[in-house]
Amino acid sequence: MQLKLRIQKKAGDFLLDIGFESSCRRTGILGPSGAGKSMTLKCLAGIERPDSGFILLGDRVLFDSEKKINLKPQKRNIGYLFQSYALFPTMNVEENIAAGLKGKKDYIRETTHSMIKKFRLEGLEKRLPGELSGGQQQRTALARIMAYSPDIILLDEPLSSLDSYLRSELMEELKELLADYEGLSIMVSHNAEELKSFSEELIVMDKGQVVEKGDATEVFNHPKSQTAALLTGNRSGSQSTGGEMSARQENEFTHFDEKGNAIMVDVGGKEITRRIAVAEGRIRLSKEAMSAVLGRKVKKGDVLGVATVAGIMGAKRTPDLIPLCHILNLNNVSLEFETDETSCTIKAVCTVSCDGKTGVEMEALTGVSTALLTVYDMCKAIDKAMVIENIHLVSKTGGKSTVEPEVP
Repeated sequence: MQLKLRIQKKAGDFLLDIGFESSCRRTGILGPSGAGKSMTLKCLAGIERPDSGFILLGDRVLFDSEKKINLKPQKRNIGYLFQSYALFPTMNVEENIAAGLKGKKDYIRETTHSMIKKFRLEGLEKRLPGELSGGQQQRTALARIMAYSPDIILLDEPLSSLDSYLRSELMEELKELLADYEGLSIMVSHNAEELKSFSEELIVMDKGQVVEKGDATEVFNHPKSQTAALLTGNRSGSQSTGGEMSARQENEFTHFDEKGNAIMVDVGGKEITRRIAVAEGRIRLSKEAMSAVLGRKVKKGDVLGVATVAGIMGAKRTPDLIPLCHILNLNNVSLEFETDETSCTIKAVCTVSCDGKTGVEMEALTGVSTALLTVYDMCKAIDKAMVIENIHLVSKTGGKSTVEPEVP
């Protein structure tokens, strides 16, 4: 089956203007944050409506602005695996898989049990999503999609929230589960290693456009665009979108190119070492807010529990939040809180480690910032005068310079 699309969609100052054809079973879309990858998938699935253009899947017209055709998502027969897997939290495994099926009860029951067996979910039928591991959630979400035999499966960074070890493990499982799937599958990611493992064909996007497309191995080994070279980490023979890269760019990446555009520093020549960074910061609250946090009486929930998860996720998603931060496979991210009821302060401490060529200071600082902002957001109905202060790097090791731990 072949997919053909040529669409344009404007969202604020951003313009998605993309076109490609593909009949490969596994296609990867690689691009930096804000390139338009997820928007492309949402337009394919019918979640977003393009302003103009067309989308063809086999001999079916999913969208055509001139012919005024725009099939609803449920009529497109497309499966969409979200980052969070989007399982219904109050439904067990069995109910989640059956949720999208239509027909007689016997058919729904037989199909559900078939998917449970195929995706190795026996014994988990009555468990809720919150009682499942990451791999079990992924298998449940895929089982729900496969139950209605979609023509195409869209994978929207399904592994982005996982640590490096689990991400690698679930990628192999994902490929195994899709091995006998005869339709098309498209995965988007800003993680080159994920797509290198997954893709037969690779599409590289930047600023809403396709800048390179071809056999995945060829693009990874011999990128022809500067964007692909940066994202794949291979600058051999690469060219910028405007022609040959200058000698200065080819041999010595700096923070700015010759046109004054900010670019990522090349770390290709650095050694892989264990990098560890610790950051901390504080938030000062009113006595009322502090009491509510410690007594778990905030209406929005367990403040420190939610802030812990948010801080860890923030550290892991640093490249999405801050331009020019390298995409890293983190070994570990931990976040702890220290509360002082006397001074009404909460201190967040984030520790991040990575085996890589660049430091993890930004990840540690982002983890602290995100955690403290989450505390602020959850408590602002009680105290709008909270103050976040003194966010700083405590220590770092593994690079040229080392910041020694502070002496209390």
